Amino acid sequence: MELKIIEQPEMILSGIVDSGAHVSQINIAGLWERFIDQSDQIPNQVDKDKGYELHIEEDRSPRKHFILIGVEVDRVEQEPIEIFTKVLPAGNYLKYTHKFSEGGYAQAFESLYDWLEDSDYEPAYAFDVQCYDERFNGPDDPESIIEILVPVKQKTDR
Repeated sequence: MELKIIEQPEMILSGIVDSGAHVSQINIAGLWERFIDQSDQIPNQVDKDKGYELHIEEDRSPRKHFILIGVEVDRVEQEPIEIFTKVLPAGNYLKYTHKFSEGGYAQAFESLYDWLEDSDYEPAYAFDVQCYDERFNGPDDPESIIEILVPVKQKTDR
């Protein structure tokens, strides 16, 4: 398990969005397929070989989970109408490099949030970002690697 706190600059993600009351209600694989079909239409991409999943879930009623699947861009210009853009704030982020030989997605997030619980940090915002690059060959490949970024701040109760 490779975890570290990094200073992350502001990041602009552009892509397509879906939502549901819970992440399990969203067809993430289908969303990736739709995004891949449209990704060449997004201008100003930073790295065409790196994709992102932005997950936003706030604890409110009614509960809603949003996913943006996209790419990082260096600026926003005219984009296709179905493309959404989100600017993520600069700041401290927990960067977790997850190897699928250590478990799947559930294990990754369990390990990450267990570490946070025992640390001097807590989530600063209700989102996380999964980063996919050439090291990811699918969730069933134990050699696959993803990075997960969680914005963090010092805990106030310590």
